Amino acid sequence: GGDAGGSGEEEEGPLFSTEAGSESCTKKTSYANLSWFGDRGKPFTAIDTPGHDDPDGADIDSPEAREALGEIAADLHNKLRAIKKVNAILVLHNDVHSNRLNPATYTILKMVAEKFAAAGDGGDVWKHVILAYAKCNSHDVSWQASIAKKKRDLQAAVRAKIPSCKVEVPVVTLGGATVSGEGAGAMAAAGKAKEKEGFDELWTFLQTAGDLDCTKLQPFEGADVKWEKMIKAKDEAEARARASLIYIAVLAKLGGFLVFLFWRAFMLPRYVAFLLASAIGAYAVHQIVTCSGDVPRTPLFGAALALLMVNMHTVADELLILGLFVKFVGYETMAYSVRHSYRVWLEPHAGPFVDAAMEKAGPLLQAAQEQVKKLTVSVAPPAKPSAETKKNL
Repeated sequence: GGDAGGSGEEEEGPLFSTEAGSESCTKKTSYANLSWFGDRGKPFTAIDTPGHDDPDGADIDSPEAREALGEIAADLHNKLRAIKKVNAILVLHNDVHSNRLNPATYTILKMVAEKFAAAGDGGDVWKHVILAYAKCNSHDVSWQASIAKKKRDLQAAVRAKIPSCKVEVPVVTLGGATVSGEGAGAMAAAGKAKEKEGFDELWTFLQTAGDLDCTKLQPFEGADVKWEKMIKAKDEAEARARASLIYIAVLAKLGGFLVFLFWRAFMLPRYVAFLLASAIGAYAVHQIVTCSGDVPRTPLFGAALALLMVNMHTVADELLILGLFVKFVGYETMAYSVRHSYRVWLEPHAGPFVDAAMEKAGPLLQAAQEQVKKLTVSVAPPAKPSAETKKNL
């Protein structure tokens, strides 16, 4: 509810929804300022994130799932950095009966380890993590069987799976569902104390935990992101190999293009330029009108070239023609061909001079950056002292 457990005031709808079904309730990270079970003397901020085993991210092979995972990760990353600190990270584990550290829970624990790797010494984050078995409701006593052993086994599994975890991560049991009907009160009374015990442990953990810095969060790379990086690296390697084979032809086209620009600027009479522009334009229009289906790109480039054939005595038209040329050849083909040409022909001769120049310019650039930082600090308004005492969960 609006307060964790309610405050006795007018009943409101839940801030963070959950339900059984195939659709995830939480799509974006959200947070709210609450009070613990309605106690105004116990304020805290609850941050609700999309579940790590939500259906939208179940199949990472599909482009839609990868896009959804990317949006969720970016949303969580940005909002945690904005809030600057948290005190406790509560990871819900909904399999109290089989007690397996399933892949979904393992993924979220691994994400916690990677994202907070730069906070403190890299291991401090585990002092702020607490695991909770969900669905441990007062009207159901089946989850209480061997619960102490299950907690120890889960703690051992976390330490075995996550090398950076060197502490015993606390494990609590949480519930909250209610039943209605005849005999419901007697059924719930037996497990009410156990249910309250779990929330009391969680509140004590939240109050005793210090601040965990969120300003140095590292991006988490799941299997989908790493696979996508491997594909991009493979594509770049293939593009570089292709450039090593065709760079001579690309340079020949570039040389011809530069000769054309020189001829157009200094040797082509203006009236001849108008005639050529008219001829190229007429040909492009004819090709576009007579083609069936999709319009090929060659007539479109011809029409644009016709408009730019006449020299306007400014740099703008040359830049537009250059853009058309790069678009026609292909940006990646042009970029990789130019880089390969530099490595083959220029770097062996000019490389030492470039390195020496960069070495000399390094201290100057660093000094300039320091000056910019000093100016930024001097114009920034002084930070106001915060009276914030509540914890972030």
